[in-house]
Amino acid sequence: MMKKRGFTLIETIASISILLIFMSVSISVYKLKNSLKSDIDVTNYIYEIQNLITYGKSVCKEKENYGKIVVSTKDNNIRFVENWDNIEKSVNLPNDLKVISQFTAYITPQGKLEKGNTISLLDKDKKRYDITIGVGVDIITIKGEIIK
Repeated sequence: MMKKRGFTLIETIASISILLIFMSVSISVYKLKNSLKSDIDVTNYIYEIQNLITYGKSVCKEKENYGKIVVSTKDNNIRFVENWDNIEKSVNLPNDLKVISQFTAYITPQGKLEKGNTISLLDKDKKRYDITIGVGVDIITIKGEIIK
């Protein structure tokens, strides 16, 4: 009687197929985890920007003074600057989230923007986020879309 010394071709193919299924599932879960983490990070920065704008409006209203929101593509940040007391607060964005619009918006002593504008951000996956700041007390809308 002969002893079996190895695996048959069917056993080898079945084992490789099972391993490939496990690998494809684990790769999909890894990509989903990274995508969710990226979305959460971007959402956090968007809320920080929204809070910065609201903070700027409330400081200008409280101090009855002018201020400005400066959106800079060069420094990749958004800053609030109050004119008299030189209060400054900023949101510095990471390298994988770029500011693609540049402007300065002025805040009146009543805590309102003189002119509305849109802050546009682009993430590493080429998804664009538009934070539209309306004229008024606190009108901020956020929209995201994938750029191809």
